[in-house]
Amino acid sequence: MSRRYNNMTAHYNVYFNGRESLRAGVEKINNSYEDDFSKVLPLFKSTNPSTATAANAEMENAIMKGSKLIQSHSITKKPKRRKNRSQSYIRFASREEFNNWVDNAYILMGKAYFFQHNYASAIENFSYVTRKFEDDPSRYTAYIWLIKSYTELERYVEAFELIQKMQDDEDFPHKLEGELAAVTSDYYARQLSYTDGIPFLSIAVKQTAKKSDRLRYKYVLAQWYQETGNPDKSSELFREISRMNPPYKMAFNARINAAGTFTGTGDAEKLKKELRKMLRDKKNLEFRDQIYFAMGNISLKEGNKEQAKADYMKSASMSVDNLYQRALSCLTLAQIYFEELEYKKSQSYYDSAMVVIDEKYPNYQQISDRHKSLTRLTDNIYTVEREDSLQRIALMDEASRNALIDQWIKQVVEKEAIAKQAESSQMMDRNYFRQNESRFGLSQQQEGAGWYFYSPTTVAYGKVEFERLWGKRKLEDGWRRSDKSSGSGDENAMEEDSLMSAESKVKKVEDPKSREFYTQDLPVNDSLMTVSHAKIRNALFNAGRIFKTDFTDFPRSIESFENLNKRYPENLFTLSSWFELWDLYGKQNNQEKADYYKNLIIGKYPDSKYAKYLQNPNYFVELEARTDSINRLYQQVFLEFKNGQYAQSGKISDQIISMQPDSALIPKLKFFKIIADGTASTRENFGSLLAGYISTYPKAEPKPLAEQILKLIQDSTLTDYQKMVDSGYLSDQIKNSELLPGNQKGADEFGGKFSYDEDLLHYFVIAYPKNANVDLNRLKFDLANYNIDHYTKIDFDIETQSLNTNTNLLLVRSLNDKEQGLIYFRSIIKRRNVFEALKNIKYVNFMASSTNFREITADKDYTEYLKFFIKNYSRFVTSDFSDEVLPEPEELLAKARQEEELLKEKGSFVTVVPTGSGLDIYSGEDKGLQNFVIAVNSPGVNLKQIIAGFGAHNSDQYRQVGLNIRQTKVADYQLIIVSPFKTKTEAINYFTRAITTRKLYRSLDTLSYRNFIITDSNLKKLTESKRIGEYLNFFKTKYIEANVDLNPNQSQPEYSGPYQTNVGGKQSFVLIIPKEEVNTDYLPEAIRQFNQQNYPQQTLIVSSAMLDDFRIMIKVEGLADPESGLIYLRAIANDQKVYGPIQNVNYRNFIITPENETIFVKSKNILTYMEFYKQFYLK
Repeated sequence: MSRRYNNMTAHYNVYFNGRESLRAGVEKINNSYEDDFSKVLPLFKSTNPSTATAANAEMENAIMKGSKLIQSHSITKKPKRRKNRSQSYIRFASREEFNNWVDNAYILMGKAYFFQHNYASAIENFSYVTRKFEDDPSRYTAYIWLIKSYTELERYVEAFELIQKMQDDEDFPHKLEGELAAVTSDYYARQLSYTDGIPFLSIAVKQTAKKSDRLRYKYVLAQWYQETGNPDKSSELFREISRMNPPYKMAFNARINAAGTFTGTGDAEKLKKELRKMLRDKKNLEFRDQIYFAMGNISLKEGNKEQAKADYMKSASMSVDNLYQRALSCLTLAQIYFEELEYKKSQSYYDSAMVVIDEKYPNYQQISDRHKSLTRLTDNIYTVEREDSLQRIALMDEASRNALIDQWIKQVVEKEAIAKQAESSQMMDRNYFRQNESRFGLSQQQEGAGWYFYSPTTVAYGKVEFERLWGKRKLEDGWRRSDKSSGSGDENAMEEDSLMSAESKVKKVEDPKSREFYTQDLPVNDSLMTVSHAKIRNALFNAGRIFKTDFTDFPRSIESFENLNKRYPENLFTLSSWFELWDLYGKQNNQEKADYYKNLIIGKYPDSKYAKYLQNPNYFVELEARTDSINRLYQQVFLEFKNGQYAQSGKISDQIISMQPDSALIPKLKFFKIIADGTASTRENFGSLLAGYISTYPKAEPKPLAEQILKLIQDSTLTDYQKMVDSGYLSDQIKNSELLPGNQKGADEFGGKFSYDEDLLHYFVIAYPKNANVDLNRLKFDLANYNIDHYTKIDFDIETQSLNTNTNLLLVRSLNDKEQGLIYFRSIIKRRNVFEALKNIKYVNFMASSTNFREITADKDYTEYLKFFIKNYSRFVTSDFSDEVLPEPEELLAKARQEEELLKEKGSFVTVVPTGSGLDIYSGEDKGLQNFVIAVNSPGVNLKQIIAGFGAHNSDQYRQVGLNIRQTKVADYQLIIVSPFKTKTEAINYFTRAITTRKLYRSLDTLSYRNFIITDSNLKKLTESKRIGEYLNFFKTKYIEANVDLNPNQSQPEYSGPYQTNVGGKQSFVLIIPKEEVNTDYLPEAIRQFNQQNYPQQTLIVSSAMLDDFRIMIKVEGLADPESGLIYLRAIANDQKVYGPIQNVNYRNFIITPENETIFVKSKNILTYMEFYKQFYLK
């Protein structure tokens, strides 16, 4: 058959039918998708996931037709060779395909796959056209659909490369410019970059011929202008759309949005007249909520806030099915009332909005946070109003009280009748708006009647309305909240807990037509009246704190605190409230009142930390410095003690005790002192001193050691105390004997690493990021304030220390044992105002025994301990919890005592090699070159972006190491291999840094992948066996778990690197920063200013120089010794003026001797030096 015949039958038979099937399928998809005009519309309906199967039959038929065309009509045979060959003939003869419709068939199949959301197959077909038909105009259509496919898969790098290629192509067909502009604008929109997409969508609007597409593009363009803050252009486009005879819903929403984007200029009356006309149209019955909302927007822009509120209320009342609009109306009202400082009304509307929105709603977290704050505030306000009303009624004589109650009961009966009539009439009181309006109206009625809580209208009318609106709901706190992840945050003092617990056990009377219903909560005796006053006191204090910290409403905060002190002159919060008032008046520049409260605090509470701070603003800084000095002296005590210089250790112990150290240190220092005195006296006196110590400090950490020494004395076997040191009874940190390495229980899942001893002192710990902007003074104030309020007889110490390069710790020392520690922990984490300084900061809090805390600091990591804590203490380690799930302290104490009485059988564990551990395949020999591997469990995905990211990372951070990246496949995994690393330690350091730099993995998104380290020999075995799962088990056993140092006394391997191990003497502080990412002139000057402020007496020389082509080395010379160097490093690392500008930069800082600096500058290998630095400075 001739080429002409094949071309004709392919076109008018097979291809025509396939194209018609595709068109029918596209029409079916467009008809099946219902646009949600409350959101920004997608540019193409077919991209919505719900359309994937809408036209499956039509698309399969199109694919079948395209495949049939290729199989039956493809012509690849070359034409007969001519003697006289023109250029056109040569071009024709060089083709691989001689049927003009085969390329169209591939495009037809690609489109069908695209509409089925089978983007991989679509890309395969479009890519084939671009490769095999690179001179045919059809390639441009294929490129456009390739861009769409890559965009759908969020492969934006590849999509952008094609966009640039098409824009630079001078031969690109003019007729496809509109289509290219549309897919380019969609590329930007998917990344929420509407500003960049607007110019391209404007081109698409102008150059698109099909009316339905042009209408949609213009509507979406108007929405994009709306999103980017250009209401004038948006309104203009919406008005244009309404004149283009669009579908009814689009026309309606265009007119509504044109009114909604009114900026205050123009004819507002004309717009409102048009909207009122729309209200009268029966076709718009279901859209009245949107119309009223648009009218409210116009009124608000005109400055008529009262009319705007009325319109928004009507909008909320009309929203039945459109939950998005109901939420929008309620949130708009909530914001208006919030700006007017009408917190109760604002909270009510936020509460209503939270019922219908979820985490996907725009700005959900911000809305949820404000809702929670307002709920906590209004709960406290309602508590004051409620308790005042209860007290007022309780103080009435019985006859007057009964007469008032009988009047309420009569009103209940009347309201029940009204409610029944309302139920049958199907009036508008059925809707949400009237329920809210009634709520506000009733509040005024209640106040006028002198009664707040037990209103008959609330009971009778509200009960019927509630069930009508909300249905039958479980009686529980937060019944209306869609987000029950947090409660109201009630901050009542601990003294009320037991009384409240007792109250909750009394069965409530629920019949509003009985007198007992109204009298059951009246404080009719002295004890109940005391509880009622305590509730008011706490609520006033809490409200004052919330006004100040959450809303910066300083006048209302002052009013609340002053009302508290006026009503209760001597109360639990007197000192705290005075300090808050001093701070508040200072913020308002009322120095006279601020000084008044300052003098009150100093005069009445001279020994409080508040008073000390007010007299010395550097009090907490100096306190921390004093703590550092004590810690250094304590280390000296121990070194003298370990070296047998007992007299000297006792002398320094006395010096530390005189400095009033952390109470946790006192028993240890006393132990050192007793050893010093005992070894200098007779054996009998030594024994008496030890017996006295054991009696005085029965829970001290050194107690087991003291008992051991006393036993040796009593047995007359102690001849030389130094033998105790040599035989291992002492180590660098005094530990209970059962916790020494030889006696640890290694059978638990933590390898015996953490202590289960419940009688040790416990610390409350907060771990937070170093780069977070934490107001540390405020946090310490709030913690100290809590401790003063609730633990008046315990003097807690609050201090901070660095855990590692990324994390700081704040400690509250000390609770006597685990039981007391848990009570403290469960109580303080419920007081959210204590953690206000950590708001919006990712932090964790936990309790740790003194022994376990040392394990944490030794590891420089708390993540493993958190697993132990969650299993053995509490699962609440962050601020994200609901108050309702936390037991009260008394409940916790009772439970703890009950558990102590239970007898538990203790078993043992047997360690076995798990099946599939890989130990039988892979070699445990870790010498030789190592490789870092990312194994991506997706054989078809393009890894170009992550490889490029790691290439840039290596060039920036490891240029001198000379790392290479290669790619291979093993089974269903694609492996990205970074190599070589000379040692296992180097590989682990790279592994740790890579997996914590999350931006490197951003392109993998939801793909499944694993990271591991592997030797060359094991990599070869892995490639042959293809058993990646077993190697991952092997990696966990041999690298991750084996990397944990279970024996703190294990000696370090002998150092064999290039650096000199004698690190005594003068030191320099060094900061290495990338050349291109920071202001290199600013940093040296900031360091000089830091030195002048903190080290004015020392001659510290600051200099900077290029380390290599891409890194700068800033150096501070003149530090006397390693200890001074480390102190300097810690101090400057906490200075935000120096480290603030580089907190997001990959920097390194360390100290170094002049001799090692010469070696470092020559080698420029920072990994090698950091290994040395860790071993010889940070050990």
